Amino acid sequence: MTFLRRFKATAVLVLIAGLTVCALVTIRRSNEEIRAEARARFFEQYNRQQYLVAELTAHSLDEMFATFRRNLELVAGLFEGGCVDQGRAQRVKSSLGKIYGSLLDTPVIDLVVFDSTGVAVAIEPQDHFTLGRNYAWREYYRWAREQREPGRLYISPFMRMEGGRNRGVKELLVARGIYGRRGEFKGVVACTVDFDKLARKHVLSVRIGRHGQAWLMDSTTRTVLVDPNGRIAGQTFDQALRRRWPRLYDLLRRAGGGKPGSGWYDFEDPADPRLQVRKLVSYHPVRLENRLWIVGVTTPEREVAALLSSFLQRQEAMSMTLLVTILAVAALLLALFYYWNRTLAAQIGLHTSALSEAHARLKSTFDELLVVKKVAATGHLALGLAHEIRNPLSAIRMNMQMIRKRIEPTGVMYENFSIVEGEIKRLNRLLKDVLDFARPRPLRLQPVAVAELVGRLLQLMSQRLNDRGIGVVTNVEPDLHLVCDPEQIHQVLLNLVLNAMEAMEGCDVRSLQITALGRGGQTVIEVKDSGPGITRDKCEQLFDPFYTTKPSGGGLGLSILQTIVVNHGGVVSVRSEAGEGATFTITLPAGTASSNGDIT
Repeated sequence: MTFLRRFKATAVLVLIAGLTVCALVTIRRSNEEIRAEARARFFEQYNRQQYLVAELTAHSLDEMFATFRRNLELVAGLFEGGCVDQGRAQRVKSSLGKIYGSLLDTPVIDLVVFDSTGVAVAIEPQDHFTLGRNYAWREYYRWAREQREPGRLYISPFMRMEGGRNRGVKELLVARGIYGRRGEFKGVVACTVDFDKLARKHVLSVRIGRHGQAWLMDSTTRTVLVDPNGRIAGQTFDQALRRRWPRLYDLLRRAGGGKPGSGWYDFEDPADPRLQVRKLVSYHPVRLENRLWIVGVTTPEREVAALLSSFLQRQEAMSMTLLVTILAVAALLLALFYYWNRTLAAQIGLHTSALSEAHARLKSTFDELLVVKKVAATGHLALGLAHEIRNPLSAIRMNMQMIRKRIEPTGVMYENFSIVEGEIKRLNRLLKDVLDFARPRPLRLQPVAVAELVGRLLQLMSQRLNDRGIGVVTNVEPDLHLVCDPEQIHQVLLNLVLNAMEAMEGCDVRSLQITALGRGGQTVIEVKDSGPGITRDKCEQLFDPFYTTKPSGGGLGLSILQTIVVNHGGVVSVRSEAGEGATFTITLPAGTASSNGDIT
């Protein structure tokens, strides 16, 4: 019996020791798997943020060249109805000066008009070195004379200016031919772009973290255009990359197909150029007429990993705590093995709960880190995007004023012009709101009739709604009033109506319903469409920055909308099922405006 009891005791001790070792190995392995999964997911999300930055940078470059196109078309329009000579240039000098003035916020150095022989007959600002000289030997002049393709632009490789007051400056020429009604060649209009200023404004200004930067490559000529470190700019891919940085060379060759993507490569360490460092990169193409540029946004991998350091350290500390706890429990069980069944069951339940709670806290910390990165990227991108919208908006306003002055409209046309100018002014104010996205401006509160808000919105959108065959049903309490910032609430309703219109494209039944009711001291506004609806998993993500279900959407509309509603002390929600349309509900306090501008 004594031998049997000793054998049983030894067996229990071995079993406990074996179980302890297995538990330690399992927890260590699980810990390593969690760390690896967290690292992979974080790198993937970070590269996604870099891709969005690259996409916005590419969009800003594309918009800048679209501005050049519009203004060159305006200059060409001044000459297409007559001869391109110095006499005509003197007659349109005032208009040419206004067009150049609209480009002062861009990297444009000057606007030049050449006649059919290549002689410069007009330039803004005045430059006596250029005026009267013959430039028929230049490639852009020969291109316009030989190709004769109205509306197309010629974009040159960047070069250094050889004369004039800007001698030695890196330049980029954007040119367009001037043709008569029957296609006869009359001359060329071109603008000279300060390439260094372009690079500083649109590429070198992009910063992510401490060493996150952007670069710009010309895939057409296989040339490095903008290098943040300034070491290889102007060199070809073969000269700068093929031997020393083969992975970056292969990545750029693949990007030459014109498709965006992400990856990694080895390059100089920004902190110490003598060393190499692995970089995460996302890139996006920029198609500019006869050029294909590639914008890349890159960050050293160690800097991205450092963002996870605090999270991983906390996880390691909790894992070590858990391991020590298990060892202590095992020692206790070895001392009290006669009572192991009840004690072990209680301890397993206790530590399983602690492990679940720890895992939940780690997941919450990781999600909060991603939200912080999204909000930071949203603010940065919103600032750049709003700045780039100002240029074409200024051109639109100037041209509307010129057209209105020329045709002197009356009646309905006068009212339409007034509506357009009013909307342009409202857009300028909205741009300031976007610039203040990370720093919301105080609300300009005033009492307003909800019926008036809805009526003005439908008047603005009536033509577009009729063109798309969308029936509108409104149910607004006639005496319903609201203390709010009318412009911001108008933007909220406009975004919801535009989203509903896009959602109903391709639907057989197109119906839009707007309801506004007072309920318990609050104003409830609903916008309902008859579109295909939204699945529940997507409803939970709709208001996240950069999340979008549209192929060409930026993903900021609903996030900005939610910010406006929250600043008013309200909430916005959505309810939808697949195939049953979507209903967005805005609940705002009816309230009154206090002396300090708050809603009470």
